[in-house]
Amino acid sequence: MEKSSNLFIKIDEFIFQKLDALKSEGVFQKFNDALANLDEDQQKIVAQVTTFTLIIIPFIFVAVLWWGNSQSRKAIETKKQIMDQIALFDGNKNTLNNISANYLAPSSIMGQDDLDNRMRNILSQSSIDQTKVNISNFTQNSISSSINKTEAELVFQGFGTSDFSNFMRALVDQERFKILKINLNKNNETNLLQGTISLMHMGPNLNQ
Repeated sequence: MEKSSNLFIKIDEFIFQKLDALKSEGVFQKFNDALANLDEDQQKIVAQVTTFTLIIIPFIFVAVLWWGNSQSRKAIETKKQIMDQIALFDGNKNTLNNISANYLAPSSIMGQDDLDNRMRNILSQSSIDQTKVNISNFTQNSISSSINKTEAELVFQGFGTSDFSNFMRALVDQERFKILKINLNKNNETNLLQGTISLMHMGPNLNQ
């Protein structure tokens, strides 16, 4: 409230300064001489118009200032929102980079044939019979413009304890698979392990 009062005081001082300047230049005397040549009704009309103009000018001036300040505030708020979004994007980008380093494989799985080849390599390196593992429920999609996700279920049988341990270690450490679910059973006749493993694999989208 005090700021508004000071603003109006400054406006009044500005107007009075201009009026004093006009008086010193003889403008008011010329105006009075011209006004004296008019009849009484015309003088009233001129006086009313002059009074109204002197009253309305400060309000127009204040309205222009208010509108300018309002536009400046909107521009500042818009810039602040943009900066907030940039900061949020940078934060998300850093988070995504950290997640990528921990969870993304160096390369995406390029279809079920590629997954079959990777499984055969793992089984071969672990000296496990490749017929003991089958792939089912293969799905693949892009979760973003830069990340591909692959999910599948492995059905295995006839695994010894060491076979199962080596196979799981290769899936996680070598191919960066994420184990979603394991259903593990023991065959009472052979004392070997069998069951299913639900996997997820995420890698960079090479087609972006």
